[in-house]
Amino acid sequence: MPPNDPQQPDHPEQVPHHQSARKKRGLPPAKMQLNLTAMIDVVFLLLIYFVLTANFSVGEGVILAKLPQGGGTPKESIKPPDRPLNINLTSASLAGVRISIEGAPSVNTFSDLIRVLIGLQDDPERGRTTGAYRPDNPVIIRPDGRVRWQHVVNAFNAAIAARYSNVSFATAQQPSQ
Repeated sequence: MPPNDPQQPDHPEQVPHHQSARKKRGLPPAKMQLNLTAMIDVVFLLLIYFVLTANFSVGEGVILAKLPQGGGTPKESIKPPDRPLNINLTSASLAGVRISIEGAPSVNTFSDLIRVLIGLQDDPERGRTTGAYRPDNPVIIRPDGRVRWQHVVNAFNAAIAARYSNVSFATAQQPSQ
């Protein structure tokens, strides 16, 4: 390199520094200010959006109900049925299930369960008079703790297919080890 190369300074003091035009003119540094106009516009647009899309309906638990007045005695005493129809589901393997109905023959599949439930029903309107259970008699499905949820749903669907209207579930019990 030649000693007087204009690209390379000989001394570090000769290194050019950048100076802004403002500094060259002797003006004080510019004050930074945040422009709030755009942010206020966005906030107002969001406010308008939420006001237009808000649902001002009365909440479900707030609706007032008119309860009957009076202190008379009921005309007839309604009592629950004496004996519920219990369907027990126990885990047979990883994906299998054993189905049993208290006081009924054994059942292997859910289609057999429908057939047995129909046979246990006493519903003269549908021509079913051989059974001891009315269609509004409670049917309780009792799964053990390891039964797959799909089997519980299949038992529920079988009871509904047999036209029982009062189907409920018992709390799943963990089988004894």
